[in-house]
Amino acid sequence: MVEALLEKPSSQRYHEGIFSALKEQDSQVYELITKEYERLQNSLQLIAAANQCSRAVLAALGSVVQNKTAEGFPGARHHGGCEVVDDVEKLALDRAKDAFGAKYANVQPHSGSQANQIVLAVLLERGDKVLSLGVEQGGHPSHGGPGSLAGKFFKIENYHVDKTSFLLDYDAIREQAVKVKPKLIMCGASAYARKIDFKRFREIADSVGAYLLADISHIAGLIMAGAHPSPIDYAHFTTTSTYKSGGPRGGLILMGKDYDLQTKVSGRDMPLWKCIQDATFPGVQGTPYFNHIAAKAVFFEETLSDEYKARQFKIIENAKRLASDLLDLRYDVLTGGTDNHMILINMENSREALTGATAQKCLEDCGIIVDMMKLPYDGKQASITSGIRLGTPIVTRNGMGTNEMDSISVLIDTVLRAVEIISDRQYKISESVKNETRDKAKELCSKFPMR
Repeated sequence: MVEALLEKPSSQRYHEGIFSALKEQDSQVYELITKEYERLQNSLQLIAAANQCSRAVLAALGSVVQNKTAEGFPGARHHGGCEVVDDVEKLALDRAKDAFGAKYANVQPHSGSQANQIVLAVLLERGDKVLSLGVEQGGHPSHGGPGSLAGKFFKIENYHVDKTSFLLDYDAIREQAVKVKPKLIMCGASAYARKIDFKRFREIADSVGAYLLADISHIAGLIMAGAHPSPIDYAHFTTTSTYKSGGPRGGLILMGKDYDLQTKVSGRDMPLWKCIQDATFPGVQGTPYFNHIAAKAVFFEETLSDEYKARQFKIIENAKRLASDLLDLRYDVLTGGTDNHMILINMENSREALTGATAQKCLEDCGIIVDMMKLPYDGKQASITSGIRLGTPIVTRNGMGTNEMDSISVLIDTVLRAVEIISDRQYKISESVKNETRDKAKELCSKFPMR
């Protein structure tokens, strides 16, 4: 009896009981989580900005490491009892550098947007000029959107894609940079389906004496696998979220050969990496999320595997096949295809009066999840849009291949041809089409369960 009372639960036993504890203590939240699992399992997830982390990553996220409070960096914390989390963070840093071939990594940012804010805090003073891809051209809001920190405090100038090809025109970007003379150039996109030439961007930045920040949140997984050119030794700073490539929620800052480049801060010289450290804490955020850092460490180890790298090439293969299928079905696929994981479609050019908002909603009614997307030179407002964005990371992770992309394109076409358009946001679609398509989507997903 005494021995039983003195027996301490093991770490494994403690953590294995977490989900059961939730079910017992809060059945409402437990049921909602169960519903979200069922939604993910039974519908086709074609969100380009989404991915699916491993169960090992989920385990790290739900571990006792999240209880630790410790501001600062390994070896220089503002709290005691940090020997374990120091080792966790150092492991994540080493693995991040290995995964990207970087010389510096910072795993503390809470998100990709916050990683961008940290870099902005390092480089810029109020009113400094930034040259970035406009949000309505496919850029990200954190690159200088009107409501973002960058948009409020800095002078944002936007470059654009070509009006005909919808491709980046590097000569035009160079001309604009010479005219604007920005202190920072930002590259990377949320809606651009072709390869980005980071070498050209660095040449442009050097020609005007600007720093270069590459935000690779959408293509980080492809870069780690060698399926897309890397910016690590071209950009002064590379930022990314960690979930779009299949890891936990969070952000990451990387640097290559310029990591120890000297810059003046408050009248004294400092290496860029030290500026990033100081801007992270105490500059922008306090205690890191150590459970997320542990999960990042797990994820970065996964990215070094042959299985992960092969999957990134398969993601592109599937995206190319889906784009080709939709082109054959006479949909207006921007740039005529894709080089990465995403496909952009102009709905209005594909079927008269069909908007992105209607396409997203009617497809969701039928078990196919996509995003409406404001396209370059889109005449529709952001809450309606002319386009949609599709992505193949999740369906590929769960084992689908090119044959399944053929089936998915048929399902998409079936829905979009059957919808009766009433207005920009209103439509009708028969219950028979909804039920039949939803059942086919569910049947397809059942053959490829979440991994």
